[in-house]
Amino acid sequence: MEEAPDVLAVILTHNAPESLARCLDAVAAQTCPPRAVLVVDNASNPAVRLEDLRSHFPEVYLERSEVNGGPAGGYALGLDRFLGLGNRLAWVLDDDMRPDPTCLERLLVVAGKNLDAAFVFPVSHQVDGSFGAWPSWCAFLVSRRIVDQVGVPMAELFWWAEDTEYLQERIPRAGYPIRVVGDAVVRHDSIRHGHGVPVWKYYYEARNMLYVHLYVKKKVGRYPRNVVKLFGRCLMKEPEGRWVRLQAMGLGLVDGARGRLGIRFPIEPMREQPDGPKGQGLSARS
Repeated sequence: MEEAPDVLAVILTHNAPESLARCLDAVAAQTCPPRAVLVVDNASNPAVRLEDLRSHFPEVYLERSEVNGGPAGGYALGLDRFLGLGNRLAWVLDDDMRPDPTCLERLLVVAGKNLDAAFVFPVSHQVDGSFGAWPSWCAFLVSRRIVDQVGVPMAELFWWAEDTEYLQERIPRAGYPIRVVGDAVVRHDSIRHGHGVPVWKYYYEARNMLYVHLYVKKKVGRYPRNVVKLFGRCLMKEPEGRWVRLQAMGLGLVDGARGRLGIRFPIEPMREQPDGPKGQGLSARS
């Protein structure tokens, strides 16, 4: 196997040891494997241990946050460490991603024409059998030059729309268009689910959705439709605790309109479910 040209795999994990092991196995099995791996432990309990990671890769790093910063804070921490390590490319994954063996190799074929402008995404195979191509934390490849130029994700967004702000808005506006590689595939295991959507997710989704439209996109766009869908989900699919969720959304909308970000609503730790590899149910990010 040929080693990828100075690629650091950046994997964010939270309370998902079995899923992380599957992700690491898939990364190690690449036909063109990354040179090194950085695991960002987003306040897992128990904590991820560096000695457990070394069985997968000879060159592996561990960055731990004692506070769960959500995907926004976790990827901000990981990409900041990426800049410090000095690798040329970052391959960015959630812990519930299992890239096909040729995924990185095929991303590099497209990126190889200009590695310093690499901003390429695979196609995601979802648990319901569908395929999707959209910018998210789904094993995309990005160059050091881009991250150095645009900075890291907005940690203060915590959860929801942080990928929209960073991957769909900030990087493309800096002159790096999104490219999707149709024959590069990543399997998305939905590992964190339960009965209903936690109250805190309604707060952050309502807040960040409004904030991004007001302060980032600065246009109405699809906001009316999306916020109606959010309220509809609460009213039609969440019979228990409906009023509490509506209150959380109201608080979120006020904070989003005022631009008040950060972890302002108490969260609950998420954990992988025992049927992990099958990934039944709805996705729930770290």
